[in-house]
Amino acid sequence: MVAYIDSSVVLRHVLVGDVSIRHALEFPAIMSSELMEIECRRVLLRCRLQDELTDETFVEAVRRLDHVLDGIDLLELSPAIKRRAMESFPVSVKTLDALHLSTALAIGSTMDGEKVVLFSLDRAMILGTSALGMETSLSSPS
Repeated sequence: MVAYIDSSVVLRHVLVGDVSIRHALEFPAIMSSELMEIECRRVLLRCRLQDELTDETFVEAVRRLDHVLDGIDLLELSPAIKRRAMESFPVSVKTLDALHLSTALAIGSTMDGEKVVLFSLDRAMILGTSALGMETSLSSPS
């Protein structure tokens, strides 16, 4: 089984120390889109610029993010993934969600039938994943 983890789960862990990420980290394979790292780093920078993080908490958040990223295989947004994201989905999804869902679908199609479980705290992502017939895991924040 493969865990696909999106930025909502990573950011909750990085910013507030939420441990629900541990469920995804127990999977033998953990993957995401390169988009996840971009989203996470942008949020941390925005939080610092808006004084939501001090220098100390910013450095700690970056350290946590780097630690999490060490255990995740990030897939590039290939032309095929971007093409799929431009296509229709069974429910309305935003652009970044479409890119994440397309990446998860690509992983599923290349893993010899291995099940991909999407970890997200974002309701739109969960709805989109379910509509595509994929499994989701929404851990309640601890």
